Amino acid sequence: MSAPRDPYLDLPLHGIRLIEASAGTGKTFTLATLVTRLVVERGLRIGQILAVTFTEAATQELRKRIRERLQLTLDLLDAPVIENESAEAVLTRQLLEAHRQRSDESDGALRRRLRQATLEIDLAAIFTIHG
Repeated sequence: MSAPRDPYLDLPLHGIRLIEASAGTGKTFTLATLVTRLVVERGLRIGQILAVTFTEAATQELRKRIRERLQLTLDLLDAPVIENESAEAVLTRQLLEAHRQRSDESDGALRRRLRQATLEIDLAAIFTIHG
């Protein structure tokens, strides 16, 4: 049985998105998914994406999690599927597979873009709402 598909893999990537939820419900996970999709599917550079959070601690956590997700995406690009992968790895594999089906981009080109995104994460526009 395959893992359930995350609804944020099908959310349109144009326009503005508001993610509002209580503490501990996965907002940072979801934002990392959306940013990774923008890099993978839309070909955006990390500096072209804006994310706004409520606290300075949240901005640092989001930056860290986006960096980790981009690195995971890069790592999974060539890695074989293993048993009992994390939910994050399963989701990331689904994202990669969808991109491969919809795009004629080579894995080499995607690898270069992901490497660049991980290196440029400090350029990401991740701010607090009062920043």
